[in-house]
Amino acid sequence: MVEKKNHPITGGKAIVECLKAHNVKYVFGLIGSATMELFDALYHEKSITFIDVRDERTGTHMADAFARASGSHGIIIAGQNGPGATNLVTGVAQAKAAFSPLLSIAGAIATEHQGKDAFQEVDQQKLFEPITKKTFSIKNTKSIAEDLNKALKLSMHGKWGPVHVNIPRNVLSGIEKYDTFKIESKVDNKKINKIDLEKIVSLINQSSKPVIICGAGVKNSKTQEDIIMLSKNLNIPVVSSAGHGDVISCEHELYSGQMGPRGNRVASSLVKEADFILAIGTRLGFNSTFYSYDNISKSAKIVQIDIDPIAIGRYFSVEIGIQNDVKIFLDHLNSLLKNKSLMNNHNDWVESFKKKENRIL
Repeated sequence: MVEKKNHPITGGKAIVECLKAHNVKYVFGLIGSATMELFDALYHEKSITFIDVRDERTGTHMADAFARASGSHGIIIAGQNGPGATNLVTGVAQAKAAFSPLLSIAGAIATEHQGKDAFQEVDQQKLFEPITKKTFSIKNTKSIAEDLNKALKLSMHGKWGPVHVNIPRNVLSGIEKYDTFKIESKVDNKKINKIDLEKIVSLINQSSKPVIICGAGVKNSKTQEDIIMLSKNLNIPVVSSAGHGDVISCEHELYSGQMGPRGNRVASSLVKEADFILAIGTRLGFNSTFYSYDNISKSAKIVQIDIDPIAIGRYFSVEIGIQNDVKIFLDHLNSLLKNKSLMNNHNDWVESFKKKENRIL
């Protein structure tokens, strides 16, 4: 659906219309003079709740937490350029490390004052580039809708991550007409190689100690029920990567919680002793493994699925690597398994796991 507006509005109002078009319901921020037109528009927009914070630093962590918990955009506004923007840095950097869909918006000095040692001038573009998926500096009022639309989509496209937007005061106060605030774009599903799926089924049939490791990609793609179905159909225990203990319901009888150096004993031992690992939506990164075979079976054959091609086989060699959205992969694998007879050579492994789990409980 394309929403149209034909009357002139301020750049600040255009930002609010973009957020509204993307179904943003909550915005965190600290009111400042550099973004007054934006806050004026927020004041009059009843569909968006503004949560005023005492400090941009805490507000950024709040917006990041909201993004992770809700699986939608977390929005933080620094009302002032310079120190208001620099206060965002720690939270934005943390959001990048956690692949959180945070959108930070900061006021900036007027375009005509840039490079003149103006009050509170900081090169905000260069400041945020290393700690974001992308940093935008909006040049004119007319491009606000297009640029903010790109920013919102980019933060949740592929591997999620924070995006930062700098908006000069004169751009916010400018008046323009906008034809649209949101354009729906077609998303082409990537193809899954059926040969790879057949190989995965073969590896499962050959295994006696299989385990599924789930990461943020499962939460982000909202495939918790698909994972539970897969685990039940295959009769394979599930563990989570570090920081994602809520990846599926703890009531699932084959779920043992977080693995790794900071994980629980049962989940960690499953990964250390496994002969087959199906790693879904996880990097198998530092917090889960310390990049060491002390925390993951060296003899296990690993199949890794992740939206980010860089993540596949980056720290541990993989038998099969699939760069794709977790949802697409699970749809294909679960569909294939409906017509397959599985050997299920790992009953002893599963029964042993259940006894250990019950002793812990």
